[in-house]
Amino acid sequence: MAYEKCADVSGELWTDLLKLDREEVTRRTGAVYQDNQYHLSFLNRKLFINPATRQIQVAGEAETEPGFRACLTALQYLLHVDVASLGAPISPLELTGGATFFRGHHGLPTGPLESRFGEDKTGFLAGGERLGAASWLAGDAALAFQVFPGLLVEVILWEADADFPAQVTFTVPAHLDRCWHLDAVWGLLSLVAQELIAAAAG
Repeated sequence: MAYEKCADVSGELWTDLLKLDREEVTRRTGAVYQDNQYHLSFLNRKLFINPATRQIQVAGEAETEPGFRACLTALQYLLHVDVASLGAPISPLELTGGATFFRGHHGLPTGPLESRFGEDKTGFLAGGERLGAASWLAGDAALAFQVFPGLLVEVILWEADADFPAQVTFTVPAHLDRCWHLDAVWGLLSLVAQELIAAAAG
């Protein structure tokens, strides 16, 4: 089954969010609660998340929602993430169980990025700039995305050359697995890859 819309997200997540103390959620995550909804920064956008109506909309874009993957990840962020305890960046493979989990169906989503940007560092950096990412010196190019407040994902690109194929690696906060199961981490990285490829297309 293909999940595409916010309505496809499990209702249990909405129920759980509605039960949480709003002050605790905002203190823990950096979201703001106003006008009966959470205001949550997401890359270069802001999301309005209304637990009562089970709706997520993109600020300034009436009737527009960010899609299933962004909705799911935003809810998981509000439910479980404590920004103060996330830690320094490490490879997802260094998370507890990561080297085993991130294989096969749950392999890190590097392939689409390597195919799209393996010979296009300029497009990689341009896409990152459109999403509000910071560039820094690592590999041939590197981007640091603040996906949600305090939740940083880094994407590092080595372009293809005569001797080696293109390579992409990620970093995530060292203690993210204390907040999320690894399938949620995989979903976060897939979301970043999806957004970056879309942004590079203009």
